[in-house]
Amino acid sequence: MRLRSVEDRLVAVLAESQGSGVLLTPRLVLTSAHLLSVGCLPNVRRPQAVVIAPGGRTTPTRCDVVWAGHPSRCDAALLRARHALIPEEGLAPLRWGAIATGQPVQECQVLGFPQVQRYGEDELEAVQVAGTLLPLSGLLRGRSVLRCDHHPPAPGPDGGSPWAGLSGGPLFAGPVLCGIASSDPMGWGHSSIDAIPLTSIAEDAGFTSALRHHWPDAPRFEKVHSSHPEDIAYEERYAKAVKARYSRLEIFGLDDLGTNENSWDLDTAYLSLEARTPRRSLDGDQHLRPETQRIEDLLGSRPRTVLRGEAGAGKTTLVWWLASHAACRTLPAKLSALSGLIPFVVPMRSLAAQGTVTPTPDRLPTIAQLPVEDPPSGWAGRVLESGRALLLVDGLDELPQPDRAPARRWLAELLRLHPRTRCLVTVRPLAVADSWLESEGFEELLLLPMSDTDIQAFVGAWHRAARLECERFTDAPHARRQRGRLDSLERDLAQEFERNATLRDLARTPLLCAVICALHRRRSGLLPRTRWDLYRAALAMLLGGRDDYRRIHKPEGITLDVDDGQQLLQRIAVWLVRNGRVELSREQAVRQLELAMGGLRHVRGQGSADQVLTHLLNRSGLLQERSADVIQFIHRTFQDYLAAKEFRDNDSLDELLGHAAEEQWQDVIRLVIGHCGRSEARRVISGLLTAADEASDPEAEWPLRTLAASCAIGSAYVDDKLHDAVWGGLKALGPPRDGQEVGFLASLGPEVLPILPEPDGLDADQAYTVAILLSSLGDSAVPLLRRYGKHSSGKVRRVVADGWGLQHPG
Repeated sequence: MRLRSVEDRLVAVLAESQGSGVLLTPRLVLTSAHLLSVGCLPNVRRPQAVVIAPGGRTTPTRCDVVWAGHPSRCDAALLRARHALIPEEGLAPLRWGAIATGQPVQECQVLGFPQVQRYGEDELEAVQVAGTLLPLSGLLRGRSVLRCDHHPPAPGPDGGSPWAGLSGGPLFAGPVLCGIASSDPMGWGHSSIDAIPLTSIAEDAGFTSALRHHWPDAPRFEKVHSSHPEDIAYEERYAKAVKARYSRLEIFGLDDLGTNENSWDLDTAYLSLEARTPRRSLDGDQHLRPETQRIEDLLGSRPRTVLRGEAGAGKTTLVWWLASHAACRTLPAKLSALSGLIPFVVPMRSLAAQGTVTPTPDRLPTIAQLPVEDPPSGWAGRVLESGRALLLVDGLDELPQPDRAPARRWLAELLRLHPRTRCLVTVRPLAVADSWLESEGFEELLLLPMSDTDIQAFVGAWHRAARLECERFTDAPHARRQRGRLDSLERDLAQEFERNATLRDLARTPLLCAVICALHRRRSGLLPRTRWDLYRAALAMLLGGRDDYRRIHKPEGITLDVDDGQQLLQRIAVWLVRNGRVELSREQAVRQLELAMGGLRHVRGQGSADQVLTHLLNRSGLLQERSADVIQFIHRTFQDYLAAKEFRDNDSLDELLGHAAEEQWQDVIRLVIGHCGRSEARRVISGLLTAADEASDPEAEWPLRTLAASCAIGSAYVDDKLHDAVWGGLKALGPPRDGQEVGFLASLGPEVLPILPEPDGLDADQAYTVAILLSSLGDSAVPLLRRYGKHSSGKVRRVVADGWGLQHPG
């Protein structure tokens, strides 16, 4: 049974007298102390009561009284059922709070099982007493008073209170539990109900001790100024809109299997990936073994996280998965702290396109342009104030460099103002400095490349999603043939990954693994050998053969070959890079296409730039219109790849080199090497070395020399003189001094091993950082790592021991 709202937490309590209560957890009930007999106060061994669970659909359950206040001072008690009254997953989140206003609070309610509501042969029935909460009416007595909206009931047959049995029932202001009913005050003709405020109960040391023991994750108190009934209805609509937007995932290569649908249930395609905590403190004061777990296991215990990951590593997919399941309260138990929170997804690319990086709280629900009306005034602020927000800041690296510092200030100030807000920030590994948000309480996690096991799991998930498409076919024999072919392709690709280490290394991110799955299906087993072969094949598949493969002829009256489509998309991509953007409006896209079509007369003859843009959006699979008048590439990797091609084709390599120190341009420079001939590659690498030589300080020199080395690794040809200049310059910088420099060298992989120093002659701090680096470089680093194990420093030897465990688990 699932409790759909907090009102469903109502229970009946049977003790010395009958009363009501509220279910805090599946086993913990809050009720009134005066319902218990005199012998059931705390000084009596194992006091008991009986509870009838929500809705009366279960048999009565015995409970132990784990705490009870004195009825004259703190008329409340905590009961603990001997077994769960309802499954954990059936509970809607409970919010509780303190009335923070002296003004009447309308649209409040008390729930319970009073005498006046009984029927038949004295059977219990629930009542919902609606009214206005008057915070000042019981101030001196330490009570809250609910003034009923309806005509008061008549006294019972014996002249007693018609509200007898209501004691212990929950008092709600909107969805927030604020107290429990305690008595029917004299003189008001049964038109008022007194309640014990939760804040008064929480002042009792015995209650707080019992609560910490039995419910350590109890929510904090909210400040309640109004019941805000409009919030409740809006939050249901908002959750549906979040699910509609983020529960579907576009999977590369699945939209040409038979229909135009490439959107799939996210749970079908979602793959849980591994992440790790920082390896250890580089100052050596702490010795922290790197913790590698599934990302969901790590996020649950971290209220604020910076998640670093390479392009295509699955950062945005994780954000969507968290948003969808948090809104629907369907996260797994390990992430239960996030279930039921209100997700605010903040795609930084959208903020940049909207011309701001410092949105006010009221804009948070609207940034992603969800299919829902604007929220009630002040709603987002109330969500933040109550600690119910899940802030998901996606793609901080997609902001231009000058905008990142203001964005950091905005985020820091927002979280200081609302310190209970949980927050996840995603960013590429080297986009911001180590510990960039550490002062704001953020912990860092690194999303790891997919393991061999993850790759096999992804292959299975991709082909399962592909087989779902077969269910749409009306031709049953054709559907069976396609399923059989997909089964065969899955087996063949799984075997190819097992025996082909080069292919596995290409597939370490979900994006590229999906590209390989799609190419394998399309090309019947012929697979690319390099990263650039992979991109070229993917573009050829999307731009060249999709419509022919699906026997679609001129669907918009326009035909583009691979070169046409690439030329057009390159213009859009390079405009985005030059302007530090990842989104543009339709008008901006049309303008870029008009410029590109100036040299494509056979394209101009087929239609206007606006018509060509519509064709590219509908047919290419590379551009998408995420929301009204917001156009972007399906992934920034393709944007950077196409922009790199345009810089090379347009002889603008010097322009690229002029931005080499800017992190947002560096992926474009890495990718341009794959487009360059021998002389052009030498020009790029030499230009990077010159920029490094002219750098003002080591902090500026490190990324430039690392970028030069990365380009040398990716180039098809590098002569010995240039090779020695690249690696000699990097070696001259000396051992890495901090986590960021370790990260630069680690990004080069095992190629960096020849320039790393032997341990002899290094002091403890230098050897320590090199050992940390070695432990991330795989099996090829083990011989040198073993020699570092003989260093005189104990902390270095401990790093080696941990690193050996990472290379050889189990």
